[in-house]
Amino acid sequence: MKIHIKYKKKIPYGFIGMNREASGHCKVKWKNNNHTIEIKKGLPKGVNKSTIAHEKCELYLMKNKNYNYKKAHKLALNFEKLEIPFPSKNIKQKLKKVKFKYEE
Repeated sequence: MKIHIKYKKKIPYGFIGMNREASGHCKVKWKNNNHTIEIKKGLPKGVNKSTIAHEKCELYLMKNKNYNYKKAHKLALNFEKLEIPFPSKNIKQKLKKVKFKYEE
């Protein structure tokens, strides 16, 4: 899953990150392609990295596992705590390797 990161000065409703799937739930008009996430410009390095991981995780769970926003967001918050980048290849296997549980 190749994701393009677009840095923006402002994201609606005070969010610091947004993806296509979450935008529908949050009623934010999406002007990018489905493989783009928006990240607020000027975030501290650590916050920037964890926000990117959060948005990638949330997008993956909503798009590929059909999770609703609330569940995907909660799990993405848990993924942030691992402090690792979200994998771009072999996602299922790599998430299992780091013991990230998202399926019940």
